[in-house]
Amino acid sequence: MNALVTTFALILIAEMADKSQLLTLCLTCRYPAHKVLLGVTLAVGLLNLLAVGVGGAVGQLLPVDVVRPAAGVLFVGFGIWILLSPDPEEDELCATGFRRSAVLAVGLAFFVAEFGDKTQLAALSLAARYDQMLPVWAGATLAMIGANALAIGGGSLLGSRLSASTLRRFSGILFVVFGALTLASALL
Repeated sequence: MNALVTTFALILIAEMADKSQLLTLCLTCRYPAHKVLLGVTLAVGLLNLLAVGVGGAVGQLLPVDVVRPAAGVLFVGFGIWILLSPDPEEDELCATGFRRSAVLAVGLAFFVAEFGDKTQLAALSLAARYDQMLPVWAGATLAMIGANALAIGGGSLLGSRLSASTLRRFSGILFVVFGALTLASALL
């Protein structure tokens, strides 16, 4: 029980105001909240499973100094794509199936954003310390879902108050900013 509670508390604190919380907020402005929550939950569960189960091997195969710049470039590219693409009509989004793939889009974006992040590394360290994979995985997963559920609430609130075009521009700008910050931290 100590491993679960300690992991939950440490990961929750580490996740607050993290880039993934802001990413979740942006994604909730674009997609339905339940699909964002499902995508985040799937990504978090898988990320923490990787961290706890095979984190050491992944760290050697794909070092953080390679993952961070790649994530930064992806964020900047996604932001530019959002800013430059025309505003589709709501009917067009549904007709193309874009809304149906929201869970996959959210899950992949979140996975890329969090891969090699401090919370994943913390889960890896806690699993090594306690030598209890299941409680550490559960604590880390529940903490990250809880922290991002707060962002989903904020994104839903913003989404009901602002126009789709404004939210789209805001989202694109945030992706570019997060990408630039990620690249800067990776290069420094």
